[in-house]
Amino acid sequence: MKTQTLTTLSALVLGATIASSAWADEGQAEVGPAKAAKESTHFTDYLDRDTVLGGKFSTWVELASDYVFRGESETNDGKIPSIKAAITWTHSSGIYLGYYGANNLFPGDDAEGNNPHINAVWGPYVGYATNDIAGTGINYNGMFFQYVYPGDRDSNYLEMFNYIDKQFGRFNLKLEYSPTITDWFGVEDLQSHNVAIHPSWLLPYGFTISGGVGYQFFDNSGPSLDANGDGKEDIDWVHWNVGLSRNVYGFNVDVRYHDTDIKKGEHDFYGFDSNHQIVDDRVMIAVSKSF
Repeated sequence: MKTQTLTTLSALVLGATIASSAWADEGQAEVGPAKAAKESTHFTDYLDRDTVLGGKFSTWVELASDYVFRGESETNDGKIPSIKAAITWTHSSGIYLGYYGANNLFPGDDAEGNNPHINAVWGPYVGYATNDIAGTGINYNGMFFQYVYPGDRDSNYLEMFNYIDKQFGRFNLKLEYSPTITDWFGVEDLQSHNVAIHPSWLLPYGFTISGGVGYQFFDNSGPSLDANGDGKEDIDWVHWNVGLSRNVYGFNVDVRYHDTDIKKGEHDFYGFDSNHQIVDDRVMIAVSKSF
């Protein structure tokens, strides 16, 4: 009787072992701690991947003595240093999207001569870049950027940047046309256009000299913008810059001179004692890094 019972138990254990092996062989997932450990490994493997949905992420940061955009200081004549950052996801097809942010300081009417409502600009962007179009060596990069001013949403607007460039040995020539899609700074029926040329030259010892000359002009089908009352709208301007840059200890260091043709007392946007300082000529230094 005892021998028969042991035989029966042995058969049951063997049967359970075989069934367990068959269950595992049929691809059934583990349960309990083993399952949790395996899923955790899969999750961390996913986090460690270089690509997400066929694209890769990159980041860019910059610290500068000023924030100059088309000849105008966006930190109220360099009252505060400029900090910029962007994160971009780029697909192998050339499509990219990301988010940009920076601090800024506009002239205004508070006790310190600043605009108390605007101290930052950020926003999303989406674009497409392609190289060597039809074997010509010409490259294109187009991007929509939504300016968001968190303290003054009425000033938000959308702009499209368009660049074509071509390399000629050590010399690169880039052309730009950038129109606004919505009203510039929220000014009713005011459309902005910027056309510019951006040459650069690779110098010996890793230095690059680069610059730009641009013309910011407007189409105004809204209210009169003759702010100084001289009978005509002076709202367009020319801006230019030239600078020297080099990689230093993994950082890009850029020293640049900026200026415009805006004259005090004549320009209807930046010709006044309260804001002309932001379009004066200036030298700025910037240190940036991409990851």
